[in-house]
Amino acid sequence: MNTIRATFAGWHDRIIAALILLAILVVVHAWFADRLWMSAAWAALSGSMAIGMGAGRLVATRLAFHASDGLLAADALHPKSRWRYMTAWHSIGMALLAVVALIARPSLLLVSMPAYLAGVLVARMTGNFGMPRRIAGLTRPAWVLQAWSHPPISGVVAATVLLVLLLPARTLGMNALFAIAGIGTVLLMLILISVDDAVVRFMTVAGHGPRRIIVHHAKGVASFLAIAVPGCWACLGPIASGIVAATGGSMLLLLTLRILAYRLHAKRFADFLVSILAALLLLVAYSMPVALPVIMIAVLWQLQRRGRTKTWLLA
Repeated sequence: MNTIRATFAGWHDRIIAALILLAILVVVHAWFADRLWMSAAWAALSGSMAIGMGAGRLVATRLAFHASDGLLAADALHPKSRWRYMTAWHSIGMALLAVVALIARPSLLLVSMPAYLAGVLVARMTGNFGMPRRIAGLTRPAWVLQAWSHPPISGVVAATVLLVLLLPARTLGMNALFAIAGIGTVLLMLILISVDDAVVRFMTVAGHGPRRIIVHHAKGVASFLAIAVPGCWACLGPIASGIVAATGGSMLLLLTLRILAYRLHAKRFADFLVSILAALLLLVAYSMPVALPVIMIAVLWQLQRRGRTKTWLLA
């Protein structure tokens, strides 16, 4: 809550946040209103379950902090206090989700509420927030992967892998080929856009601006697009090349959002913020593609503007 209050401390920040929230609700209502009920129900089911899982993990993480390092350790270790804490926050989450469901399509309340609770249950059954610290050996491969993904040679290797995969796929038909091109690009780009939030914050306090940090992390992405896009054009045609270019551009935008968010917030809240912004951009691209450039520029400008105050900030 303190992070949210600090993020939207100024009145202009609150106005921008309100406008973005209003745009999200309008797009959600427009999308669900035009869908068949079964399609809308499946979308609400998956979305509500994902929200429930995220909320369950956030609440459990906060309880773990209070139990170990917080001032309320005694209450956080007491079963009834823990239960009341979780009940209160999940009640707020369900109330907000109910408001969104009523705006989108009132009948979806029958699906969204149980799906939220199922997501909370899944998060509670699968969550183990202490394990990453105990198993130190798992962190070293992640560091190696992040270090490997940034140099230009990594993009060259990834583009070569994609072209090798697509050449034999020409026998499967055009639809399958385009699907493989998009999926393969996403999977390879997920490796290339890996970001260490600690590195981003260190570069920020050391005086590096957002453009230099993005360039540092995007060298592999740039070399991938420089080879994969013309290579797909030459081997498979302009449509496959366009799919790779559009998918790569979207992943580059995701990388930019993550870096700008890491300059402002801790990793968990930054990832949550990026998820919300990415969902907003996807909804706008689907329902109002003409407004996508305006919304995208506004989001990037707001993150960059707030991030300027963090440069050289050592406290």
